[in-house]
Amino acid sequence: MDVNPFEILAPLAADATVRIHEPPTGYDGGEPVTRPWGSGFFIAPGWVLTCAHVALHGGTNGGTDGRQGQGGAREVGLSFRGARRPVTGRVEWARPEENATGGPWPAPDLALIRLIEPVAHPCVWLSERTASVFTRSEVAFFGCQETADGVQDVNGRCTIRGELGTDGLMKLGGEDEFPEAVSGGPVVDLRRGEVIGVLKARRTAGRDGGLATSVVQLRRMPGSGEDGDDLYQRVLHAHDRYHAARHLDVGDAALRTWTDAQSELRAGHGRALTPGQRVELLGLLSELPPPVSTRRLDDLVTPLIGRPYQGTVPAPRGWRDGLGRLYTAEPGTDELKTVLRYAVHAATADRPYPAAGDAESRLLRWAASTAASAELPRWFRTSLHLEEAERVRVRAAATRPGPDPWDFEPRPGEDSAEVWQSPYVLLEITPHSWERGRYDWRVCVGRGAEELVSIDEDHRERGPAALPRRLRAALEEAFRRVDEPEQPVPLQVGLPYSLLGFPVEEWRLVPGGPRLGEQRPVVIRCTTPVPEAEDNDEVRALRLARWTKVHVGRVTPDILDCLDATARSLPEPAVLISRDPATVPILCHTPSTGGEPAALLRVMTSGYNVILWRREITDRERSCADFHRGVDRAVTGAGHAGRLPDAVRRLRADMADEAPGSHWAKGLALLYSDPNRPMPGMDEPLVTL
Repeated sequence: MDVNPFEILAPLAADATVRIHEPPTGYDGGEPVTRPWGSGFFIAPGWVLTCAHVALHGGTNGGTDGRQGQGGAREVGLSFRGARRPVTGRVEWARPEENATGGPWPAPDLALIRLIEPVAHPCVWLSERTASVFTRSEVAFFGCQETADGVQDVNGRCTIRGELGTDGLMKLGGEDEFPEAVSGGPVVDLRRGEVIGVLKARRTAGRDGGLATSVVQLRRMPGSGEDGDDLYQRVLHAHDRYHAARHLDVGDAALRTWTDAQSELRAGHGRALTPGQRVELLGLLSELPPPVSTRRLDDLVTPLIGRPYQGTVPAPRGWRDGLGRLYTAEPGTDELKTVLRYAVHAATADRPYPAAGDAESRLLRWAASTAASAELPRWFRTSLHLEEAERVRVRAAATRPGPDPWDFEPRPGEDSAEVWQSPYVLLEITPHSWERGRYDWRVCVGRGAEELVSIDEDHRERGPAALPRRLRAALEEAFRRVDEPEQPVPLQVGLPYSLLGFPVEEWRLVPGGPRLGEQRPVVIRCTTPVPEAEDNDEVRALRLARWTKVHVGRVTPDILDCLDATARSLPEPAVLISRDPATVPILCHTPSTGGEPAALLRVMTSGYNVILWRREITDRERSCADFHRGVDRAVTGAGHAGRLPDAVRRLRADMADEAPGSHWAKGLALLYSDPNRPMPGMDEPLVTL
């Protein structure tokens, strides 16, 4: 039949769209203001998604012209169909949290508002797919508009013409106008029947069309991984439970759901699951605790589809996101087999906390019954059952704690490059020699000895004293992809020699939050001049031998430039080269306190790749005794070089907590550069899988 997708979906989207304005006043809620700030839409019971510039309207610091609620959170007013009066909502999350520049709000420009009082309302269906541009077909948008007759609901249709930048902004065609107050409204994929974006703004002067933010950018929300503390998991689980319950509700024959609309549109035609099966599966997945980490979810999905996740789009972090990744497989029976295996893997995965009730067994029963009703071959159903039993057995047997990523003991002669396989994040900073105060940066995730996956990069950034917004987002995404609970991966910072004194570990990803160096190991690698480039065969062999030696046995701290609190010259090159291979050289002084300006470079070129030194600090104590005692204790206490990165992190955390006896470590930096894994050049292609 010839159906009009817009006519089918418009009532559902319009019913869930809200107007956002000043919070109501008075006992009965008062009247809404005549001029709304913008629009929004319900994505889960009690939760509204909108733009940050709408939710924080008028303020550069959390909305200074609005009412502050409990804990200083911004409060707004919400009006929508079915509500007898305006209600109050509280802004629980916004990104960015302010716009001090006063210009257009930077991406992703998203905010979540929680209703303070319970009010019945419908919700939209959010796409679970992972994509940059979701569709070439027509999309619809919804919101409100101020006219001569007052504020009216408005909608329209347009197309997605492409992307803008790497922050999930979709360029919308100019087939229709975008009124000011429609900002924050939903963008609906008319072919699939799902919300894929949040309308952000009209394009700048001289350009037609508008901009929308992909709903995938919600994955940038911070979270601990536990459903009660992770806002992303909490809201999206509530979304999936809501739609599953609506689909299974047969008490109201007049009820129209998004699943009904998707079935009428044949949105699941040719795919493994019907819309009804999909909403039921997502409802069952939402009853499980979330994945232990983004990295564990990727490790679970990758074998099923044959490729790891990569790209600049935020990585999947919930079970619904993992299901969305499976849609990239070819349609047909094999896709259904993959989906059913995914369901079994999700039901038997490790947990951050136990699953409630029979959530796991209900998901397993669903997989078995779906396989039977689809008349899949008996051999596959048998193998699915055996895979389930084996995963349950392995999970039950896994009672030992996980390996300490900083604790490994290579056997003599073993290649350390094969031992040190833990994931890490790499940040490369390259200043412009021809343009003072400008630099390029690149953030990558490292897995194994050769694999590097680029997260994002930018050029001609100012600094690097301050942490720019885009670099902050890239680091957050990289850490989210590979961190494990209580096991943050190290950050390797590739700096030219001229910037080795720059304290990247002092950066804060969250304003007012802990410093990077307190949260995770931050180690330095020198990119130019690269000391190894000047090695002869003898020094090269010595460098590799030293790296292995300091990782297999007890290391010896050796303060090279200080004696009795007095700066002294470094040993001659021949003496430096001939020192015990288990030596960890330490530099106490900086040029301002009598140290040699090129001391660090001299030590590096003598075949050392693990070095501790002090950065230039203004309030340094005259006596070096505390530093000597502290650094000796830290190095010998670590035992071998593999534990030094985390030992330095703990020292930085102690300083932040003002622990007694920790002041000596101020300015301490660690050069830690595996000679078996050279730094990639900024203009070289990355090796990705």
